[in-house]
Amino acid sequence: MPRKWFQLVGEDGNALTSADAVVVDIEDVDTLRKTVKEAYADSDLAGIAPSNLTVFANRAAYEAKQALGPRVPLANIDEDDTLIVQVPQKADSGMSMVRQWLCVMK
Repeated sequence: MPRKWFQLVGEDGNALTSADAVVVDIEDVDTLRKTVKEAYADSDLAGIAPSNLTVFANRAAYEAKQALGPRVPLANIDEDDTLIVQVPQKADSGMSMVRQWLCVMK
């Protein structure tokens, strides 16, 4: 099975992980998002739906903000490139907002 290399980045473009690979038969971007989510479900991607991940063919495509659609076949992507998977910022939980409010009130 082919390996697909990727790197998780935050909305600011800073790396959340070093480059990593998933070893599965991934046909399209949608399948890649689900596979990456499964691999990081208990850490960087906890509470984030696979459909909220944005995938770019490489760093240059990321800088140009040229995201890949969910149906794009990964066979068309250069296997030497590291895919960039952008992770949305997690929404603050209600408790976190309460803590911030209490700090302001002090």
